Amino acid sequence: MKLRYTPIANYVQTVEAVINHAGLRDRIEPVRTRPFDPGIDLADYNPLGTVPTLVRPDGSAIYGGLVIYEYLDSLHDAAPLYPAAGEARWQALRRAWLADGVFDAMVRIIVEAWEKPDEQRQTTIARNWLKITRGLDALEKEAPSFDGLDIGQARAVGAISFVALKIAPTAAASPHVDPTFDWRAGRPALSNWFDRLSGMEIFQEPLIRL
Repeated sequence: MKLRYTPIANYVQTVEAVINHAGLRDRIEPVRTRPFDPGIDLADYNPLGTVPTLVRPDGSAIYGGLVIYEYLDSLHDAAPLYPAAGEARWQALRRAWLADGVFDAMVRIIVEAWEKPDEQRQTTIARNWLKITRGLDALEKEAPSFDGLDIGQARAVGAISFVALKIAPTAAASPHVDPTFDWRAGRPALSNWFDRLSGMEIFQEPLIRL
């Protein structure tokens, strides 16, 4: 299988973690893909032209992070990241969607910061920044109840890692982003949980090289 990914640090960390958890490293070929480059063939596999996109041996594709994670999670016999049914499944999916929203809000801020400073839409940045802080606050409230590992927690590690990495360079490109923002401030439970979970081996063995 070929994993079409964009070469941005921590952008596909959750995919890598799921691949590692599932023991699928030898079945995945990472393919650097810049979706905005002219002539890119990504839309031949994914009409939305987004990454990550997983191309299977028969040429068919799976796309959308949460869909890719669940597909990969179906290919192994270890403890599943997706609970099979019941309340545990709904909570894992909800938390994964929440974390994905935090990640996507950071991406939208980054894209806005690509514009010249006087052309950046402050309201767009502020609206997405609120989504990030509210999402982190929600995870802080839930963190004391986190147990084991599921896709919601794995996605939260990826989202937080991405936000933490991108604050400084995004603030350098935008006057509307606070360069002193510290996601850990006021969130001790989330911080302690993150340090524990992000130290797991599946998060420490990157498959993708930038």
